[in-house]
Order: sequence, then structure tokens, then C-alpha cells
Amino acid sequence: MLESGEFQYGTMGEGKEVYALATYGKIIAITRQALINDDLDAFTRIPRSFGASAADLESDIVYAILKDNPVMQDGTALFHAKHNNLGAAAKIDETSLTVAYRAFGLHKGLEGRLISIQPRYIITPPGPRSVEARKQITATTPANTSDVNAYAGRLEPIEEPRLIPASGQDPWFLAADPSRIDTVEFAYLEGQEGVFTETRTGFEVDGIELKARHDFAAKAIDHRGLYKNPGAAAG
Repeated sequence: MLESGEFQYGTMGEGKEVYALATYGKIIAITRQALINDDLDAFTRIPRSFGASAADLESDIVYAILKDNPVMQDGTALFHAKHNNLGAAAKIDETSLTVAYRAFGLHKGLEGRLISIQPRYIITPPGPRSVEARKQITATTPANTSDVNAYAGRLEPIEEPRLIPASGQDPWFLAADPSRIDTVEFAYLEGQEGVFTETRTGFEVDGIELKARHDFAAKAIDHRGLYKNPGAAAG
């Protein structure tokens, strides 16, 4: 701005990713005889079980995005060389993390300017990759500079068993702070942020039916907040 200069109007770039809620549900019927003989208190445990099952379902949907590498609105897979967020297969060490951090540093926004985002989370399946991750981010007291953990304290580890591959290599992922840039977004039906349950007393058959309904969806919103390395062979 020059002295006494006027502010100019600008525009805001916007990406476009579309998704819709899906409805999941289940009905559990309990007979009168089961209620009478309910020594294990199953009737009161079922609603809690619905909640736990819904949480597991949400995790299944969210982590399936990382595993399945869906195509984004631009026609390119979430993790792809065109998105500069897919590394060459490697274990987690200083070299591979440095490559990943450089990839984050090269990302540009929709207006073409460099954006300042860095990884916050390192996500691995339990096993060799999780051990490597914790070794790299744990502060130590080294005897010389070559033994310093350059990434100590810079990442938060997340171990997720849903990422264990059926065979082959163990992948690992980096994710930016979602408050800084969009990563994976999840959504509920407004006013029903959780499992909706209701009961109905049977008439033709003595007993009670319990129904659970859950409206939920998740979608990768921006490839620039996520990074994948296919990982070295497990073992």
C-alpha cells in the first residue's frame, strides 16, 4: 500500500469437494423371556454397545479414505505425484521425514502462493512403522550431534490398526493441523450429532425392539494437508 492509497478488492480461491451423509442403522429385538432372565443386564448394555459400534463405524469410514486413496474432484487420486504428497517407499527415518517436510513446504494455495503448513501428526499401523516413528520423535540425550533426533517433539504419533495391510508394505502418513488446513472432514446430521436410539414394545410377540440410527459421512477435502509414504516392507 502506498501512502494514502486505496485498498483494492480481491477474490478468494475455493476448492470443491462434494459428499453426502449416509444413514446406518440396526434393530435388536429382545424377547420377554430374555428380559425376565436378563442376568447379564443386556438390556441396559445394548444402547452403550450401539454407541461403541457407531464410533468404530466412523473410524472405519475415516481410515478407509487413507487406505483406498479416492479420486478427488480434480480427477487425481488423493495421494499422487501430481499432488506432491506421495513419497517413495521408505521406512521412517530422518531422510524420509526430511523429504516429506520439503513436500509440505512446496505446497501452494489456490491463488498460487506458497502456504506455510507443516505436519502435526504421524499416522502408522501398529508394528515396525510405529516403532520407527516413536524413535524419530522422541527426545534423547545424544553423545554427539550426529545422534540428535532432528524431529524430536515435532509430531504426535497415532497408531491405527485399520491401516495394517493385508499383505506387503506397511504405509505411513503425515497430516497437518486441521485448524490450519482442511484434511479429512467428517459430518453429522445437524441436531443429531451422535447415535439416535428409540425403543418399541412388541404386541404380536412379547418383548422390546431397540433401534439405532446414525447419520455420518467423511471426505478428504484438501490433498495438501496429507502425505503418504508406501513404507518399507514390514518386518
